[in-house]
Amino acid sequence: MGLVLSITDKDFSELLQDFYDVMKQEKQEEAAMLADIIDTMKKDIRLEEVLIKADLLTIRYQVMQGELQPAGYLLEEFEERGHDLSQQNEYFYKYFKGQVLFKKKRWKEALRYYEQAELYITEDEEKADFYYKLSHAYYRTGIPALSVLNANKALRYAASYKQQYHLAKCKLLLGLNHLEIRNFEQAEFLLYEALDSQHNIDETSLDLASMVHHNLGLLHFVQRKFEKAVDYFDQAVHATPCSHYLKSLYYLTESLFRVNHHSEAMKYYQIGLTKSKEKKDMVYQWAFAMLHKQFVDCDNFEAVWAEGIAYYKAIDDSESVHYYSLRMADYYTLKGEEEKANYYYRLAVL
Repeated sequence: MGLVLSITDKDFSELLQDFYDVMKQEKQEEAAMLADIIDTMKKDIRLEEVLIKADLLTIRYQVMQGELQPAGYLLEEFEERGHDLSQQNEYFYKYFKGQVLFKKKRWKEALRYYEQAELYITEDEEKADFYYKLSHAYYRTGIPALSVLNANKALRYAASYKQQYHLAKCKLLLGLNHLEIRNFEQAEFLLYEALDSQHNIDETSLDLASMVHHNLGLLHFVQRKFEKAVDYFDQAVHATPCSHYLKSLYYLTESLFRVNHHSEAMKYYQIGLTKSKEKKDMVYQWAFAMLHKQFVDCDNFEAVWAEGIAYYKAIDDSESVHYYSLRMADYYTLKGEEEKANYYYRLAVL
């Protein structure tokens, strides 16, 4: 597929399809270029169905950019105007609304819109992307059986249409599902297959490769093989680009603490704290602060972890609440403080 750089190359509908195709592959620069062209050309378009499609794809573009607030506003405006939607536009509306909700970590609501969108899919070539995202939503809601089922569907469509990027993403997601159920050998096999599926060296593929390295690190981390985990997290952190930099940095730091590489761990702790402050990322500011209390300033461990968990609870970050509450509960169990342990165990499963 070649990029469209002038109105003489293709008509507007085909341009929109190009725009959607590059977004599905997370190609930021190409998408930005096409977004500008579409915005310029849109004023000359009269066919309502095509204009609606353009508006919906603009929402999808905002999702790709991580601009969730503008995406939300555009969705609200779109809904307020009211439209008679074609089958494809009905699909886009429900699918993209699901994506906005997913990015906001409202997994169950996202899942509901994805399930509705499935009724309107018109193209088989679209199904690798759709079933991958549906699988990811099931994974996030803790339903591995349905996640695996839909990831395998996505895998088949990706293979049929030679969609290598989606093929790799599906194998990564299947690996994560096996990791979730502690099937470590199969998880590792699938994660390596995800790496082997990557034949390109563009930024999108490199970022996906770094994500696979992160999850290989996680695979060894949960097995308490911290030396190996360090190697993989280190590869992820030093990859360019790395869209999950703070997350990998956090796990690298903890792994280094756990293998008693204290000075190196402190180096990465300082980097993590500084970067999270620069990004105004309170989630990771708390994460690094809690890590410091766990391994360095242990006298303040209980107080700071209690505050951190309360913060995550206040912002409705259920994933972090679960992660830290479970650890806190284990800590109090070992101390023999049953009442506090029970409190955090309950918090972990809410």
